[in-house]
Amino acid sequence: MPVTFKKDIQYYKFCLYGFLKNQKFYEPFFLLFLLSKDISYLQVGILYSIKEITVNLLEIPAGMIADSAGRRKSMLLSFTLYIISFLVYYFSANYSILIIAIIIFGMADVFRTGTHKAMIFAYLEANNWSHLKVEYYGHTRSCSQFGSAISSLIAAAIVVLTNNYSVVFAVAVIPYMLNLINLASYPSWLDGEQKKLSAGLFRRNFVRAVKSLIKASRDKWTIKIFVNSSLPSGYFNSAKDYLQVLILSLVASLPALESLTVKDKSSVLIGLAYFVIYLLTSWASRMAGRFSKNTGSVYRGMNISLIIMVAAGILSGFFFHSGMEFIAALLFFMLYFMENLRRPVAVAVIADRMGKDSLSTFLSTDSQLKSLFTMILSPIVGLLADLVTPGAAIMIGAVVILLVFPMIRLRGDSLMNKQGIKM
Repeated sequence: MPVTFKKDIQYYKFCLYGFLKNQKFYEPFFLLFLLSKDISYLQVGILYSIKEITVNLLEIPAGMIADSAGRRKSMLLSFTLYIISFLVYYFSANYSILIIAIIIFGMADVFRTGTHKAMIFAYLEANNWSHLKVEYYGHTRSCSQFGSAISSLIAAAIVVLTNNYSVVFAVAVIPYMLNLINLASYPSWLDGEQKKLSAGLFRRNFVRAVKSLIKASRDKWTIKIFVNSSLPSGYFNSAKDYLQVLILSLVASLPALESLTVKDKSSVLIGLAYFVIYLLTSWASRMAGRFSKNTGSVYRGMNISLIIMVAAGILSGFFFHSGMEFIAALLFFMLYFMENLRRPVAVAVIADRMGKDSLSTFLSTDSQLKSLFTMILSPIVGLLADLVTPGAAIMIGAVVILLVFPMIRLRGDSLMNKQGIKM
């Protein structure tokens, strides 16, 4: 019988964290919310880029602060900033206010990303479950995706009842306040070894982290791992919200729900679409461990999932551009599915490759690269959407990833984990 982990109280707290974190009622309507402010796709892309610039500037320092000052404190700060950003979005009246809101949201992201994963991996190590990283993280991510599925239905109901995209931000404050309570109940030892931040300690951690990153950057196989992990995710972040525009286009061709307005009809369909998507991605996250085993290894699983993601992006963009929105939407589902299948695998590869020292920093580095690629691709996708069509923009972005793939393909005979064993 295979060795498994115990579903104890902390396991359910990790799962509850993911469920509450993904009560992002704004997410299924975020792009439509922005477009309702009379801005262009390029301006939307610039907003996304501003968020990622914020993340890139703060990602590694925030990871070190989490390791030094305490991971729980970092997470509590993050969720406080999220709540502030929701309120700014709710009251936003112009593009300048949207910029302020997205900067605060980026600051919240930077103190969260990588930190909670490091807490999970610390817990696994303490219980001798480190070899079950893919399975355990896949389970907790599955709860996050299930939370997103429920959230999408609630969000659709909110928009239909209020006829206002902004209200979803105000309602999102509630689950995020509940998550503050959940995070505060985590055991104190998950803060990590360093709980007090001083200038000397920060300097030593900074030097250690820089040396580790320099050493990693000299290893071309480590660079390949980071880029193979983060580049497709950057493309996904740049393209994923265009599903909302795709469904809005699909609504015009549907005779059903004739008694509803176009906005209400699109809200219902968007809510249902995201509900299905997140049920699929919840299952995808749970299947990550089995997927990596069935493909032969985690590195081969990353390669295969990348190719499938690219194919889904190209075909979805092509059919969207050609006016076949229903087929394009189904392929968009595949894009979401594969992103959530490969993330637990990628995180496990990075954790095994880098080891436990400064794990928050290395996971934050992966997130920083993902932010960098999102920052670059988002305005380009937005500009192409303005100049041609959103479908063409999605397709061209996927073609770029396909052209880069030969340079970031992971090979089993070149990748060794920290024990010198082939992955």
